[in-house]
Amino acid sequence: MAAATNLTAMWFDHPLRVGTAIGLWALLASTGAGAGAMRGDVEASDAAAVQLIGRAERGTEVWRVTWPGVGWRTAFSGSGVGVTTQDTIGYAVTIDGLRMNPIPPSQDRQTTWYRGLATGHHIIEVVRMRATPRAPGLFFGFSKDSDGHWLALPPKPSRQIEFIADSGSTGYGDLSATVDCTNDEVAARSDASQSYPIVAAHQLHADWQLNAMDGIGLVRNWHGIWKGTSYASYATLTLQSDSASLFQDSDWHPQAAVVRIGGNDFGSPLGADEPWTAAQLEAQFTESYRNLLTGLRARLGPNGLIIVIQPGPEDNPANQKVAKIVDSLRSAGDQQLYEMQFPKLALTACDYHPNLSDHRLMAATLVKFIEDHGGGKLH
Repeated sequence: MAAATNLTAMWFDHPLRVGTAIGLWALLASTGAGAGAMRGDVEASDAAAVQLIGRAERGTEVWRVTWPGVGWRTAFSGSGVGVTTQDTIGYAVTIDGLRMNPIPPSQDRQTTWYRGLATGHHIIEVVRMRATPRAPGLFFGFSKDSDGHWLALPPKPSRQIEFIADSGSTGYGDLSATVDCTNDEVAARSDASQSYPIVAAHQLHADWQLNAMDGIGLVRNWHGIWKGTSYASYATLTLQSDSASLFQDSDWHPQAAVVRIGGNDFGSPLGADEPWTAAQLEAQFTESYRNLLTGLRARLGPNGLIIVIQPGPEDNPANQKVAKIVDSLRSAGDQQLYEMQFPKLALTACDYHPNLSDHRLMAATLVKFIEDHGGGKLH
């Protein structure tokens, strides 16, 4: 039996709330279904129509999930909606683009209710706040209140963006007011839903995959942790914890990929027990990064936009290596491959990671870059 948490609807100030709400309802309007017409779209079954954003494994009545920033979306009419989870990670929730109280982590199955909503039609979006690479969390879906009805969702956004990254893009510690954080504090203060990839995707009215891991490197992880693994160990998986769960989705055809990985490869000194010399690490990194970009080009096609963002910080040797690889591929003819840099960031969140203001600045910078480089064609 699921425990029930009853959260009266509460809205928090959020810089994107008006724009996001307009964007969500614009999607409804684009289908030609106004408020009156939508009453005819009520589904007869008791199950909500759910759109998945990102990678999760669908079971009979549950999704298993390990990646950060995975989202679920549904539409309903009524004054309340419930969300059932069993996950050591919390979930961010927006209703009609307005940020609500988050769903807390729980070892047990729980249903969190949002009641006191205005009469009418609503869209709820739920986003997982962190990753759990070793063990999946469970998302069971949505429940309607006694006065509720499920509504047919509009088509998913035609824009799709894939992010390949490390902790600088996952929302690691972004809620923190201090750089010094314990492991428990990092867990409690991280929110992928407010990371720049998801903020930018919302502004671009796009669905996303946030294929990112804290501490991961393209070849070598931070301080050589998780020996024998790298980003490639998980890149093709639906569940990072299951090597047999190869990701397959015939509807996933991103028109843009954003790459910000490599900082961990060179961000800490090589240990005596690691299998590289400095020269070997550099050679393997260069080969792997080049293969990553050429593989993305093959998957996205000749017109797909690939944006490489310097891993940072400024003195990280990966920045210069990445710049040389991008210049080489552009010189060889790939004119839809670009490198961009973020403005100077405060980096006052946990362990000197981007804070919420940094993520908003990064999102705005990325959105402008995409719009300036053919964003209108990303459909």
